[in-house]
Amino acid sequence: MVTNPSANLQSSSRLARIDRSDVAWFALFVLAGGLAILHPIVLLVALAVAAAIGVCWLMVLGVRRAHLEFWQVLLVIALSGYILLSYGFENLAFHVGGFPIIVSYGLVYGALALAFLAHRHLMARALKEPAVLCMLVLFVLALLHLVIEIPSYGIWAVRDATMCLDGIFMLLGVLWALKANSTVFMTKWLMVVFVLNMFYSFTQPWGEKLWAWSPQSGVFLSVPLLGNYNGRGDLLLSGALFCICVGGYVIKRPSWLMLFLAGMQFLGIAIAQTRRMYVGAVVVLIILVLLGEAKKFGKLFILLPASVIVILLVTTVGGLEISGRVGTVNLDFFTQHIRSIQNSEGTPGSAVESRFLMADEAIQHFREHPVLGVGFGQPLLTDIDETNGAVTRMPHNSSLSYLARLGVIGFAAWIAFHLLLTKRFIIALRRRDSCEDKRVSSFVLWFFLFYVLFMISSLVEAPFEFPSSAVPFYFFMGFALGLIQQHLSGKAKNKVEVKVGRRLTTLVSGVENA
Repeated sequence: MVTNPSANLQSSSRLARIDRSDVAWFALFVLAGGLAILHPIVLLVALAVAAAIGVCWLMVLGVRRAHLEFWQVLLVIALSGYILLSYGFENLAFHVGGFPIIVSYGLVYGALALAFLAHRHLMARALKEPAVLCMLVLFVLALLHLVIEIPSYGIWAVRDATMCLDGIFMLLGVLWALKANSTVFMTKWLMVVFVLNMFYSFTQPWGEKLWAWSPQSGVFLSVPLLGNYNGRGDLLLSGALFCICVGGYVIKRPSWLMLFLAGMQFLGIAIAQTRRMYVGAVVVLIILVLLGEAKKFGKLFILLPASVIVILLVTTVGGLEISGRVGTVNLDFFTQHIRSIQNSEGTPGSAVESRFLMADEAIQHFREHPVLGVGFGQPLLTDIDETNGAVTRMPHNSSLSYLARLGVIGFAAWIAFHLLLTKRFIIALRRRDSCEDKRVSSFVLWFFLFYVLFMISSLVEAPFEFPSSAVPFYFFMGFALGLIQQHLSGKAKNKVEVKVGRRLTTLVSGVENA
C-alpha cells in the first residue's frame, strides 16, 4: 500500500490545530465553571462586562446599517438604559454646584431638541394626533403649577411633575415612526433589549450582592446602578409577547427560537414573582381570542403551562432551590402567590389593605383641592420607607396621582388621552388585515398589548411617576401612533389608492400612445 507522506503531514497538522482550539474552549469553560463555584459574583460581573461590550458593538453595527441620525442614537442609548437598568439609570447624575445634572434626561431632551430642529414638518404632523395634544395639555398644566410651587418646594416639585412632563417624548416616537423603514431597526433593537433584560432578570437571586458591588449615584438619594429589578416582570411578559407577535420578522430560522425565548422569559417571571402579570397574561389571552389571533393565542396558551411544568421539574425532580423576589421559586409558592391576589390569609405578598389606605390619603388631598389639585412638591402619603427613611410620595395607583395633583381639570385630560389612544388602537386593529406590511400590523398589535399590561401595572403601582418606565411608555405609544398614521389610517389607505390610480393612468396612457 502506497501512502502520501505530505497528505499525512497536512492531516496531522489540521488535527493539531483542531485539538488546540478544543483545548482552549475546554479551558475557558473550566475557568467559567470554577468562577461559578468559587466566586459567582465575579463571574456575573465578567458576564455583565461582556454583555455591555456586546451591546455597544451591536449598537454601533446597527447604527451604521440603519443610518440613524444623531438624535436617534441619543434616544436609543437613553431608552436602553431606562429599560435595562431601571431606577439605577434614572438616578445616574453628577452635581455641579450642588445642582444635579441627570444623564438620562440630558440624553432624551437633547434628542428632542435635535429632532425638532431637523424635522419641523414631521413635528407638525405629530401634533395633529389628538392623544399627543392631550399630553401637551398636561404638560402646560404642570408648567403652570411649577411656576407657583417651585419657590415653595424647589426641585422636589420638578421631581413630582415628571409624571406630566415626560409625555412630551411621545413626539419622538411619532417622529421616528413617520420616517422610512422605521420598524426594521426598532424590531431588531427591541429584540436585543428584551433578550438582555431576560438574562439580567436571572441575576435577581444575587441582587443584594450586585447592590454591594455596584457603583452608586443619585439625584436625591444614592442608588446603586445595578441590582434594581423594578418592573422586571412587566418587561419579561412584554418581551415574551414581542417574541410571539413580532420576533418572527427579526429571526426567521430556526422557527422554534422565538418560542424558546418567550418560554425563557416566562421562567424569568417566576423569579420576578409579579402578581399583576399573572392577571396580565390572562387578559392578553382574552384579547387575542377577541381579535381572532388563533396562532398567537395557541402559542401563548401552550407556553404558559409548559413554563409551569419546567418549574415543577427543576424544583421538585431536580431539587434545585431558586430564590425569587418574595420567596422560593416552586409550584407551591406559585399557587399561594396566585391566591394572594384575592387577599387570602397566610399568602405571600403585600396586603391589599395597604393599597386602600394609600388611595384614601390621595383622595383626601383631592377633596381639599378638587378643581386644580394639590400640585407638585408635597408627598401624597405619610408612609415612610424603613430601609432608607424616605417618604413614599405617591400612592400605588398612577391615576389617583393625577387626580390628586391636578384635580378635575388635569384628570379629565388624562382620561381623554387614554380614550383617544384606545380609539386609535381599535381602529388600527380592525384594519390590520388590509395592511400591506404585516410587520407593521403585528407591531401595532404588540404595542396595544404593551399598553394594556402597562395600564394594569398602573392600577397597583406607580409606573408613570418614574421616568425609567414612563419615558419608554410614552415613546412606544408615540411610535404606535406614528405607525397607525402612516400605514393604518383611512388617509394612508386613500394615499395608496391615489398612487396606484396614478400609476395605472400613466401605464394606460403609455400603452395608448404606443
